Amino acid sequence: MSETRAALAPQFDDAEQQQEASSLGMWIFLATEIMFFGGLFTGYAVYRSAYPAAFADASRRLDMVLGGTNTAVLLSSSLTMALAVHSSQKGNSRKLVGFLLFTMLLGSVFLGIKFFEYFQKF
Repeated sequence: MSETRAALAPQFDDAEQQQEASSLGMWIFLATEIMFFGGLFTGYAVYRSAYPAAFADASRRLDMVLGGTNTAVLLSSSLTMALAVHSSQKGNSRKLVGFLLFTMLLGSVFLGIKFFEYFQKF
């Protein structure tokens, strides 16, 4: 199995230092995401417990079919994007273009559903 190595960036002395820096960067990114989403979910929990009637009323106004469809579209577009990356890594440009176009189509479907949802409400 062939192994591809990233080129050494000029600010690093060796590949090990570059690998350590990239690992540290990834851990810092993950920590910031945990803090961001932790705050987001904490705020949600606080407001949901403070205003249960408002959340119950709002949940009755949700369209489960459109929401479920949008979730499926988002998951599918994540899959097609991952397949595009895989195709790029394998050097298959024909599949890459196809997966990217399909991802763009799914993104357009997502926006169309959102437009329809918001148009109904406003």
